[in-house]
Amino acid sequence: MTETATLVRRGVPSHAAGKFVHIAGSAAALPANSYAQHDMQRGLCRYIFGDDWETRPDLADQVRTIEKVFSASRVEFRQMAMDVFDYYRHGQPPTTGERMSHFDEVAYPLARTAILEALSVAGLPVSAISDLIVVSCTGYSAPGLDIKLAHGLDITPSVRKVVIGHMGCFGALVGLRAAFGVLHAYHNPTVALVATEFASLHTQASLDPGVMAASALFGDATAALIMVGDPSSRGPELIDTYCAADFDAQEQMTWNISDEGFVMGLSRRIPITLRRNVANVVDNLLAPHGLTPSDITHWLVHPGGPDILDVVANRLNLSDQQMQIAWEVLRDHGNCSSVTVLLMLNRLLQSQRAQPGELGVMMAFGPGLTLETCLLRF
Repeated sequence: MTETATLVRRGVPSHAAGKFVHIAGSAAALPANSYAQHDMQRGLCRYIFGDDWETRPDLADQVRTIEKVFSASRVEFRQMAMDVFDYYRHGQPPTTGERMSHFDEVAYPLARTAILEALSVAGLPVSAISDLIVVSCTGYSAPGLDIKLAHGLDITPSVRKVVIGHMGCFGALVGLRAAFGVLHAYHNPTVALVATEFASLHTQASLDPGVMAASALFGDATAALIMVGDPSSRGPELIDTYCAADFDAQEQMTWNISDEGFVMGLSRRIPITLRRNVANVVDNLLAPHGLTPSDITHWLVHPGGPDILDVVANRLNLSDQQMQIAWEVLRDHGNCSSVTVLLMLNRLLQSQRAQPGELGVMMAFGPGLTLETCLLRF
């Protein structure tokens, strides 16, 4: 951090009271609608300009700007819960209420699938769940998704529920931090953490650069983890967490609720702020354990965009191989907000690239401007 930046630390010591935290199961659930980036770009042009956009020479400069933004995103495919070409019609944006109603329709089945698959990987029944953590920044209702999942999965009524909302792309790591605390505080708990995001519900017909960048980057996804305090678990161990916020840059990333959905604001200065802060944040995560970035094999860096990945790799001196999963997930799914780091972890575990004893760092960024990290041992 710079001398003038404000720093907030929320570190948690590892192995408090001799306890361990392991990720016993991981799973992802993706919506059925998959779109190539070129088709998404054409769909946005239709949404903004109307069905005749291709025949209007007066739009040529604006269309070229959109094409450049979409091409620069390095996204090739995205999965969307909605049929976006049918959902978004020129001049007829859904209201915020309609978008929240659609969130209720699409969130539950995917979240349910992800939790059940993660339980299967962990070899645990639904009845083992003592704590349920739900993460989302793209939809809200009450009774919410936590209640619907607890009831629909027939989880015990005494389940301890936590909802983490509107924290943006680092929300799942806040969920990990909350699970870390639960597993140290209670006797033999099993925590189900599910993150579900549907950015497709909030596409905006706007030529604002920040809004267009969001339209080119964000996709939909759901992922779940099952976390236990059993030291015999074969899953990765969560060692520590560290969070820092540069409050002087808090306006660089915004996520505001409007009458026509949620509106993302992204400043071009975000990579500059991350370059200034990321090394110090990582040092505060690793130094208490006698570690440096060179000790970390696996880096799960939230792909907020190509510039962000380039800045982090350069600042921490990370190799192309260490950044590979971040680029893969950006290419195949886009930025899925809080779910993205869980998609990367799930891909790493399924690929069996991590060897026993190797260390990993998960990292995500969001409004605040906040950097959230956690340290894993495989």
